[in-house]
Amino acid sequence: MNIVMIGGGSVGAAISAQLAREGHAITVVDTNSAALVELAGSHDVSTVEGNGASVSTLHKAGADKADLLIAMTAEDEINILCCAAAKKLGTRHTIARVRNPEYSDLMQLLREEMSLSLTVNPELTAAREIYRTLRFPAAAKIDTFCRGRVELAEFTVAPDSPLCGTTLYDLRAKLSLKFLVCGVLRNGQAHIPSGHFVIESGDVLCVTAPDEEITRFFKAIGLYKQPVRDVLIVGGGRITYYLQALLQRGKIHSTVIERDKALCHELAEQYRCTVLCDNGTKQELLLEEGIEKADAFLALSDVDEENAIVSMFAKTQGVNKVVTLISAMPYIDFFKGVGLESIVSPKSSTSAFILRYVRAMANSSHASEIEALHRLLDGQAEALEFHIKEEINGLTEVPLKSLRSRPGVLVACIVRGEAIIIPSGDDMLKKGDTVIMTAMEGQLQSIKDILE
Repeated sequence: MNIVMIGGGSVGAAISAQLAREGHAITVVDTNSAALVELAGSHDVSTVEGNGASVSTLHKAGADKADLLIAMTAEDEINILCCAAAKKLGTRHTIARVRNPEYSDLMQLLREEMSLSLTVNPELTAAREIYRTLRFPAAAKIDTFCRGRVELAEFTVAPDSPLCGTTLYDLRAKLSLKFLVCGVLRNGQAHIPSGHFVIESGDVLCVTAPDEEITRFFKAIGLYKQPVRDVLIVGGGRITYYLQALLQRGKIHSTVIERDKALCHELAEQYRCTVLCDNGTKQELLLEEGIEKADAFLALSDVDEENAIVSMFAKTQGVNKVVTLISAMPYIDFFKGVGLESIVSPKSSTSAFILRYVRAMANSSHASEIEALHRLLDGQAEALEFHIKEEINGLTEVPLKSLRSRPGVLVACIVRGEAIIIPSGDDMLKKGDTVIMTAMEGQLQSIKDILE
């Protein structure tokens, strides 16, 4: 597809690079010439220097013939204006990043009038991701599929874990639960495992299971943690604002520490939470607020380094669940390496969200549609949810053990009506199924890609 990206910052650059690797023709528009030179030098993309809201610039970028325009500048209003103008010029679909909470409800009402195919709110997406991890504190990360009916959890195997030395075949036989280990990260390398894979200390496992079964799984392996009821949050920005609505719905009490008085007043007026106007990096303040007694600690300030430091302090105080906001994507692997497991990155989540939409566009007329896409195992693997719209020769009505499937691809779950199937080799895919697949990054554009 022909795709125009307005904004060559870190998010726009990451999305453009990924889409270029998947074979799309990408044109990036930005006013920063140095950023464009760097992007063009490292990835197969075209660039146009200029204001993306300018009609002449949009013409130069080929918006009149584009299949999709993605507006990812720092200004919501510019993003909306770019999309509206591009649509008038002939762009088929448009996506705008809209971050301001005041615009959220408005965009739902006016999306069609503003010519927007999709709006992306990174902070709201991050808040939802954080809330999911609070529901299942034993997991470092948890994603949902099939509208919450299926969970995919990541967690690290401890040195004293009973899982160590166990094959995946033996683990499923021993626990007699509906689950599947569908991905493993070992020594920084992702694997889509077979049943003969032997679990070792330090492995990061991805487990998929029905919603009601995931708690039983963590109890069975001795990792279950009580649900979070009280959280301490450092940082009162947009993510915290969105998160408060979810916490109130889940009856989770929160204490927020924020330096900015205006943000403190806004949170205190809007939500039932305790708000302290102070510096959340002060250890004595965190101790006064009972950090060691909190069920969870969330470091959500706008400074990555501060978030990492206070998160490491929280871990020394024995907090069971620590979630760290890291905005700079290159920092994520580094901070995971120093022991911060539950890291939330709005930019990474936004990238995955847009990638899913683009793949769904590319395959909308095919026999299957992508309903969801989540990055796994440090971004080296993906979990995708497909809906099979019609019979597919060689794929449907064939036992999974008889499929000539590509290496590194796994059918993790099948949802058929009310039934949730953790598949064995005798199960088969059928028309109308929703299927969750795991694969190495970029392997699956369509469900047909499962076949060699």
